[in-house]
Amino acid sequence: MIVKSKLAWKLGAVVVAILTVAIVVTGYVYNKIYADYSQKSSRLFLKFNSETIIKGIGQQMMSRNNKAIGEVIGEMSRGSEVFRDIRLVSHLPGEARGMVVASRDGETGEQLPIDNRACTLCHESGQKPRKDDLAIKDEVVNLNGEWMLSVVAPILNEPRCSSHECHAHTKDPPILGLLTADYSLRKMDTMAADRRRLVAVTTLVSLTLGIVVVWLMFTRLLERPISGLIAGTKQIADNQLDFRFDGKRNDEIGVLEESFNTMTARIRAHRAELRSAMEYLNGMVENSTDIIITVTPEGYIETFNRGAEQALGFDRIEVIGKQIETLFVDPQERRAAAKQLKDVGDVQNYETRLLTKDGQVCNVMLTLSHLRDRQDNPMGTIGISKNITREKKLQQELVQSQKFAAIGQAVTGIQHSIKNMLNALKGGAYLVRNGMTKNNRQRIEDGWAMVEEGIQRISDLSLSMLHYAKEWKPEPQRVDLNKLVGKLCELNRQAAAEQGVTLRYEEPSGELPAVLCDPKLIDIAATDILVNAIDACEWKGYPPDEIPEVVLRNSLREGGGFVAIEIRDNGCGMDDETRENIFTPFFSTKKIRGTGLGLALTSRIINVHDGDISVESQPNRGTTFRIFLPIDGPKDHREPIDGQKDPLS
Repeated sequence: MIVKSKLAWKLGAVVVAILTVAIVVTGYVYNKIYADYSQKSSRLFLKFNSETIIKGIGQQMMSRNNKAIGEVIGEMSRGSEVFRDIRLVSHLPGEARGMVVASRDGETGEQLPIDNRACTLCHESGQKPRKDDLAIKDEVVNLNGEWMLSVVAPILNEPRCSSHECHAHTKDPPILGLLTADYSLRKMDTMAADRRRLVAVTTLVSLTLGIVVVWLMFTRLLERPISGLIAGTKQIADNQLDFRFDGKRNDEIGVLEESFNTMTARIRAHRAELRSAMEYLNGMVENSTDIIITVTPEGYIETFNRGAEQALGFDRIEVIGKQIETLFVDPQERRAAAKQLKDVGDVQNYETRLLTKDGQVCNVMLTLSHLRDRQDNPMGTIGISKNITREKKLQQELVQSQKFAAIGQAVTGIQHSIKNMLNALKGGAYLVRNGMTKNNRQRIEDGWAMVEEGIQRISDLSLSMLHYAKEWKPEPQRVDLNKLVGKLCELNRQAAAEQGVTLRYEEPSGELPAVLCDPKLIDIAATDILVNAIDACEWKGYPPDEIPEVVLRNSLREGGGFVAIEIRDNGCGMDDETRENIFTPFFSTKKIRGTGLGLALTSRIINVHDGDISVESQPNRGTTFRIFLPIDGPKDHREPIDGQKDPLS
């Protein structure tokens, strides 16, 4: 469909208006100039004609041929369409008013009133004529509805008139008479009207031709190309991106058409890329085994991928448009995740439970993110959930198997320890029995000492097992570790000295922050490591230039956030195998005195504080334990039910 170009018509109207104004103004100015020129030419001609008549009259007057004056006037004016009247006016001796002495029609004797146009030349205001009044004067007047050019030519009193032999005049009157002539301007008016009509016709013809030319020009050169351009752009706007302009024009319109062709080609290419990317992304979302659900800002399910259908058993038609809370076992968990998303900006690895269609619980690890448009306005949320039901089941089975393994390991350790203790008791009982048989008191005392040691070891083992089996619930408070470690050093300095070991505490170089922890539990853990360090020094043979020593110090961990308790000794040290097993329950390097539960208990205490333990050791060079405790305490003030973690992992 060809669309009328309003722009082309507007431009055409402007051009026609400009052309009309130009032609009309040009015609008017031309007509005005021509009329003024014609009027000036007529005046000059008629003045010249009046001067000619005056010269003829003067010649006749000098020859005293007064009769011929009238004939001259009649011959020059009779039969002419231009002359309406021509008269010679003069004063007769003794007369106060002028009188017609000769005229075109031959009538004479008429006296003119004093206010006649010709008489006012000399008698206006009762003054004598001025020098300027002695020239020929003319004016355009309307007489009886007809425009006339009235010419008044004075006949001057020349010196020869007063000295001529025919008659003599005095020198006083400057004017002897007047020649008045009325010339009709009808013919000139007719010519002017003809010129106006000619200009009007010329203007009309020019306008008609101009309009036709402009119409043809704009129709062919502007309206049709613009209409075609509009029609093409409408097709492009209607998503017909296969449309192309022919591109045959080599003007500005052709440049526009080529630009549109290039633009549509790029749009097609970008759309194809976008479609491919969308299909790829939709394929990723749809074929993902994860549960991917998008939710509107109001909390209604908007999309539900195939992974969600397979994991939860719902068809997407069944859930789209429903509240997302209906999929949660506990809707409060969804609200908590949404609040965290609002406060923090994202939710990662949020463990929650979803309901399947058949009412089963699906354990998932949820990640929530905002959906936003280009202006960063919220469009909803997207949740990606990984089904961890199988992993949870395997984890529970693993925990169960670990518990069984721990029980077996504990039973083995207990059996081994009890066996050693029973052997000691048997040996002691044998010595007592033998001493009693032989009445050997020394053997009885030695045997009874062995029995008492065995009973003490059984008591220690029972107490350690009670401590190890206990579920630890720390009661954190802000603790100055400098005071805690300093007091620990003071309490154990005498016991270390009795074993020949020097125990000292190094003050930190700067002030350390107070740590949120349970001081009783930390005291138990540090004491166990300290006692082991003193024992390690007792088991080493030192050269003369070295003394047994245990050093305690506190420091701030590099990077901040943790305070370290360091216990360093120069004792017997450990090999790699021993170092890797020191935190294993019932593993002990103390052949007789150890229960194998001390460092295992220490590990649990540090773990429940969200802390860590590092061990550095070399055989016969010494060992360094470092306990790292978070300044702001543990996140959860209870021990995980899965047991302690490996401090060396």
